[in-house]
Amino acid sequence: MPYPVRVMPGSDTAVETLGLRKAYRSVRGRVVGVEGLDLRVPAGGIHALLGLPGSGRTTVLRLLTGLAHADGGAIKIFGTPVPDGLPDLAGRIGAVVGEPGFQAPLSGRRNLALLAGAAGVPRARIDEVLARVLLTDRARAAYGTYSADEGRRLALAAALLRDPDLLVVDEPSAGLDAVGTREIREALRRLADQGKTVLLATGVLTEAQQIADTVTVLDGGRVLAQGVVADLLGDAEVSVRVRLDEPGKAATALRAAGFKVRADGDTLHVDGVAEPSDISRALAKQKLFVSELAPQREDLAAVVGRLRPVVPPTPEVPSRAEERAARKAAERQAAERRKAADQRKAAKEAAARQAAADAERAEKAAVKQAAADERAAARQVAADEKAAARQAALDERAAKKASSSKPDATKPDATKPDATKPDATKLDAPKPDAQKPKAGSGKPNTPKPDLQKHKPDTGKPGAPKPAAPKRGTPKPSPGAQKPSPGTQKPGADTQKPHRTEGTR
Repeated sequence: MPYPVRVMPGSDTAVETLGLRKAYRSVRGRVVGVEGLDLRVPAGGIHALLGLPGSGRTTVLRLLTGLAHADGGAIKIFGTPVPDGLPDLAGRIGAVVGEPGFQAPLSGRRNLALLAGAAGVPRARIDEVLARVLLTDRARAAYGTYSADEGRRLALAAALLRDPDLLVVDEPSAGLDAVGTREIREALRRLADQGKTVLLATGVLTEAQQIADTVTVLDGGRVLAQGVVADLLGDAEVSVRVRLDEPGKAATALRAAGFKVRADGDTLHVDGVAEPSDISRALAKQKLFVSELAPQREDLAAVVGRLRPVVPPTPEVPSRAEERAARKAAERQAAERRKAADQRKAAKEAAARQAAADAERAEKAAVKQAAADERAAARQVAADEKAAARQAALDERAAKKASSSKPDATKPDATKPDATKPDATKLDAPKPDAQKPKAGSGKPNTPKPDLQKHKPDTGKPGAPKPAAPKRGTPKPSPGAQKPSPGTQKPGADTQKPHRTEGTR
């Protein structure tokens, strides 16, 4: 895609190129110097070829002056084709490109005299050009004693010997100090004011802004833009950043002095300043002193970047090897993605299985705990019921015991004799004669108790059986005294009077 070209307004053209091409061969291969260059330089004034290193500005000058041959395209200078018409243009073109080739032992005047004799220029012209470049005082000094500035001005004087209509200068301020730069720029400006066409190549943005009338911005051997300097580059005025203790008071003072001030916190930006020192003088009059005064200029790289169009990258056709490599890389990436997907799927399944197993274990544990809680509750209920039954039985026995210990008025007292019944003791009492002791014995004849009469008849039917001892009743110890057969247990008479043989 070709770069857009800004065409200048219609005027007389001193130099014109169309589709100019030039390439160089080097150890690194083919190097493009100029590619499709369309250039228009108006007659009169100063035209600057502005570009970064490697932009092709010096190559253009060499092609215009015949020091290099173009690979293609067309060149016209004052309407004459170049290089075929260069002999006809020899007296109308002066060039300062590269080293001038002066002899160091010879004076400046002598070097110019040799060039004037070869070109057929009268010697009176030598003094004129020396005066024009301000070298009259140093004309008789040896060229080897000249400074860089004086050597550049002597080369410019040599280019002016034939009084050319077009002056071509490459890097006019290269290697010069501030004084030399100002003097060479003033000399070129005077020539332009005299009606000459000056075509200079420079990589200094301020140089083009200060002395050039029109400019062509080059980038990579192509024209980015061309036109009036003020339209493309702006003027040489800069924006200055100012910092001081009282920014509000300083802004008021600068506005009163005619400056354009923008406030940014405690920092002031003053736009459109030709000389930054004017700001410090204006503030000093108000007894305000700056702590920082920093000019902010747009450099050439910023200009080129601003003018450079955004070109979409051209897709390159890959080779077969690159296609195979890309295909293998794509397959490898696809395999890695599938592997990663399988790993993620397996991890999810394992997590799901683990979660299901945990849930199952938790459910079993919950069921087991519920069964254990149910059994514990059943045991607790059974224990409570058993304790209640035991307590009820104890209470019932206690009640029975309490009721049996109270005498019953409806039943006869076994300890008192019954008047309605004969006394058994009297019936069974021995006869008086039996009570008497035998003759001759000192002891009374005591009758033996009839144990058979007092034994309960357990063999007869209907006879009451002896009551079994209740549970919990302590057994009599072996050494305890047995009750006599005639002795009854307490409470036995209250249930049923004891029957003896005398009562039957």
